[in-house]
Amino acid sequence: MADAFEANLKDLESNGFLLIKNAIDQDVVEQWKSILYDMYDKEAYEINNSVGNVAFEKLLQLQPELSKDLIGHESVAPYLKAIMGKQCQLRSFRAHVNPREYLQEWHMDFYDYWYQEEKSEAQKPAIALCMNTTLYLTDNTPETGRLTFIKEFFDKPIPDEMREHWGYTDDRTNPFQAWCDEQPHVDLRPSAGDMVLFYSHVPHQGAKTGDDAPGQHRANIVLHYQQNPMFPGIKFVSNPQFTLDQLGYAGTFPFAG
Repeated sequence: MADAFEANLKDLESNGFLLIKNAIDQDVVEQWKSILYDMYDKEAYEINNSVGNVAFEKLLQLQPELSKDLIGHESVAPYLKAIMGKQCQLRSFRAHVNPREYLQEWHMDFYDYWYQEEKSEAQKPAIALCMNTTLYLTDNTPETGRLTFIKEFFDKPIPDEMREHWGYTDDRTNPFQAWCDEQPHVDLRPSAGDMVLFYSHVPHQGAKTGDDAPGQHRANIVLHYQQNPMFPGIKFVSNPQFTLDQLGYAGTFPFAG
């Protein structure tokens, strides 16, 4: 087991992504599918965009126990601990259903990874990394779907001239989208119950490549983790919890607006 973990960690650090097979029991997969399909039928979602992505962003509130079971899940915990250690913090929890045609825009979850020093406007910036874990609830076969990463951009930024063109779009002629299309790719085909762990700054794209099986809309659950040096247990004279409760996360950043 130790040898397998070290080999997987090496692959993750080399490629920027890792497919973990059979991470979640199928009964949990079916439970989540039932919940999300029902929410979709009731239009209880926050996002329904033009590339075919339907997103649910309030699951921590609506399904607290099921959601908490996925936070730092045992299938990904060894890797998150090895890379981010005690500085690993959950940033967000959301799920997706793709009931229609779906070709996601090429994107990075952490667009500004390579530009943190610039964006911070600080003499001594803290530089963080972020990771994504995506649990797949349906099979992605060559006939039905994929998750695609651009090769060789784990350890280097995209060209600077692309920065003004990135972000959400359904325009496939957008220069960044066209640039991504032209790069070497790696296609992953996760099955129901598989988890994909990856660095959030690697360009990637999800897609449906055919029709869903009846009653089996493509679906997944995404947890974003960020590295926070001020984790619980750091010795400090005050506790931030009351301030967070009163002001909210964004309200505690007075100069970020």
